[in-house]
Amino acid sequence: MAKREDYLNPKTLAKADELDQYFASKGKIDYPTHSEQDSPPTAYSIAIDDPLPPPKFLSLSFMITMDKDRSTLPNQIIEGVLYKGSKMIISGSSKAGKTLSLLHLGLAVANGEPWLGHNTYKEGSKVIYLDFELKPRMAAKRIAEMVRVNPGYDPNNDNFLYCGLRGQSRTLEDLVHHIEDLENHRPDLVIVDPFYKLATGADENDAGAISEVVNRMEKFSERLDCSFVYAHHFSKGNKSDTDHIDRASGSGVFARDPDAILTLTPHEEEDHLVLEATLRDFPTPSPQVVEFSWPNFIHKPDMEPKLRKSGQTKAKKDRLNKLSDALVELLKINSIMGLNNLKIKLEEKTGEEIHPDTIRNIIKKDENIIVQKRGKGLENIYIYKKD
Repeated sequence: MAKREDYLNPKTLAKADELDQYFASKGKIDYPTHSEQDSPPTAYSIAIDDPLPPPKFLSLSFMITMDKDRSTLPNQIIEGVLYKGSKMIISGSSKAGKTLSLLHLGLAVANGEPWLGHNTYKEGSKVIYLDFELKPRMAAKRIAEMVRVNPGYDPNNDNFLYCGLRGQSRTLEDLVHHIEDLENHRPDLVIVDPFYKLATGADENDAGAISEVVNRMEKFSERLDCSFVYAHHFSKGNKSDTDHIDRASGSGVFARDPDAILTLTPHEEEDHLVLEATLRDFPTPSPQVVEFSWPNFIHKPDMEPKLRKSGQTKAKKDRLNKLSDALVELLKINSIMGLNNLKIKLEEKTGEEIHPDTIRNIIKKDENIIVQKRGKGLENIYIYKKD
C-alpha cells in the first residue's frame, strides 16, 4: 500500500507551493453560512481583502520636489476632466442618452478622439465597458452604427473590450478578478453602465451602503490602476433649479465621492442637452451644449446653455408647431436656397428670432420637407413635397 510519504517528493511539493501561491493571490474565500444539517457549500464568493501596506509620511520638501516632476502625473483620460486612476459619474434624466454617451466615451477614449467637446489621451487608452443594461446584440447594433458614422473610430482598434452582463448578478470583486485574468489588456478606463445594477441590493438613499460600493470601486481603481466611470439617473421632476451635482437620485455620496461629476440636463431647445461638470483635480469648465442627433452627440460651443424650465415643455411644443406650420407655408409657395435665407424669411413671417438648429429640427421631423444637397461649397435647396 502506498504511503503518504511516497507522494512527498520535490516535484509534488513544488506543485503544492504553486497552488498555495495562486489561492493566496485570490484573497480570502468567503463561504456562505450554512447549518450542520446543510450539505457542504457548492459555490463560494471571493472577497478581496488584501492587507494594506504601512502608510507613507512624506515631508514638505519631498512634496514640493514631486510636484516639480511633471512626469509623475498620470495620463489625462479626458483632458481637463479626468486623470487615469480617478472616478467619474455621469448622470442624467431617464432616456437622456446616458448609455449612448458612455458608449461614445469608450470608443473615443480607445481611439484618442474627442468626446462631447473634450479631447482624450491622443495615443488612445485601453477600455473595458461593463454593460448591465443592453442585450449584446442591441449594443452591437448601436456600436456598429457609431463606428460607421465616425471616421475616427477604427473598427479594428483592439483597445475597446465590451462585456454584456444583462441579467447577471455580479459583484465588483468577481469582475475585478476576471479583468485581472485578461491577457494583454490592462485597462486604463472601466465603464459601468448603470451603477445601480452593480450595487444590487443597496438602497441608493442609504449613504452607508452607497459609500461601501464606491469605496470598493476606489479600491479596485487603485488595484487595477485605472479610472472608473459609471452612469446614474436623476431623481424625478424638473432639475433646472437644482445644483447640478445634486440632481442624481439617492444619497449625497453621489455628489461628494467622485473626482469628476458630469450631468446631462435638457436644454430649452429640443434634442439638445446641457453638459455641466464639477471637478476635483481641474478648474471647473463652463457649461456646454450638445445636440443629440442619432447616433451622435454634436458639440455646440456657440449655443447658450439654457436649461429647460419646469412647465416649458408644452410651451416649447406649441412654439415648434407654430414655426413648423409657418415654414411649410413658405415652402409651399416656393423652394428656398440656403439655410440662412430660410431663417430670415421665417423670422420675417413669425416676428421671432429663431436659432438655425430649431429649423433643422423641424425639417428632420417633417418627411414632406426635402433637402436637396448641392455639393461642397454650394447652398442646399429646401423644397416642400406637394401631395
